[in-house]
Amino acid sequence: MDEEKRSLIKSLGLVSSMGISVALAIIIGVVTGRQLDEWLGTHPWFFFIFLFIGIAAGFRNIYIIAGREIRKNGEDKNKRG
Repeated sequence: MDEEKRSLIKSLGLVSSMGISVALAIIIGVVTGRQLDEWLGTHPWFFFIFLFIGIAAGFRNIYIIAGREIRKNGEDKNKRG
């Protein structure tokens, strides 16, 4: 039972870190794009450009986090069996 709770908490942490990394990447992209549009008077071009860059960065973060977790799980299985 204790191992089951530990696994659940670990999974929840992984999922929440993925969500936070996606949200932050998008927020940083939007804020950067809006600031550039304000400074350069190019509304809405940089907003959309950096929004898409933020979305791409968020998915890249998910890919990195998931790949790291998959490799770690594979190493754990090799050690056990």
